[in-house]
Amino acid sequence: MPSQLVWLITGTSTGLGRELTLAALKRGDKVIATARARSLSKLDDLKAQGADALELDVTAPLETLHETAKKAIALHGRIDVLVNNAEETYDQFNTNVFGALNVARAFLPYMRERRTGTVIFLGSIGGWRTVPNAGLYAATKFALRGISTTLDEEISPLGLRSICAEFGYFRTAFLMADHRAPQVSRIADYKPITDAGNAALEAYSGQQPGDPLKGVEVLADVVRGEGVAAGKPVPAVLSLGSDCYKVTKTACEDTLARLEEWKKVSFSSDFT
Repeated sequence: MPSQLVWLITGTSTGLGRELTLAALKRGDKVIATARARSLSKLDDLKAQGADALELDVTAPLETLHETAKKAIALHGRIDVLVNNAEETYDQFNTNVFGALNVARAFLPYMRERRTGTVIFLGSIGGWRTVPNAGLYAATKFALRGISTTLDEEISPLGLRSICAEFGYFRTAFLMADHRAPQVSRIADYKPITDAGNAALEAYSGQQPGDPLKGVEVLADVVRGEGVAAGKPVPAVLSLGSDCYKVTKTACEDTLARLEEWKKVSFSSDFT
């Protein structure tokens, strides 16, 4: 791994993508910060601190993403770390899943050629729990973990790796009113649970236990194999935040208990 890494991070106009950009720059790495055209001006302060800014819409056609990848590679000759961070609350699968997959497709050829590189997908605590009113969002995070861990097995023989970094609730602008439109129930029967969900998220905004600055520093440590990650194998899935740890652990324990309870039934369907 080169001493100075070149990162490309999507969705850097706000939130974790922005903080990760600053964390990587602080370590002396190069960062290509990307955003959609309408948000590109929000990257000016990142440019002032040494980042390159590039327009990238993860929902663009794959051919367009290939052209964007060429522009990105031309800046520093390579990409060492690709971070799929961009999220969308409306067109969720198109952005969170298919967009992230196509961005990886656009940059992996350059990583395969050099036989080195890291792809990061941003998962979520939502990928381990049921989330009323946010089932589609949670489903995208379930999907990303499956895509990332499978990709890791496919590319690891080439010297590459894929990491699904699953964040719990971190104190970013994600839950703020100007970043999240409240759910509106179109079916009267669901209104009580919809209203309760909106109220819970509104109350939790600003109370999340996760510190974004600490979270991105840990992620940078894992990529570089230093700090808290020194001497540890690179995980295919990284849980960040005490809440993510607890929810993931409970989900795994519940799954093991269910498997044991139904073990005889499961085995009974085999040929005898």
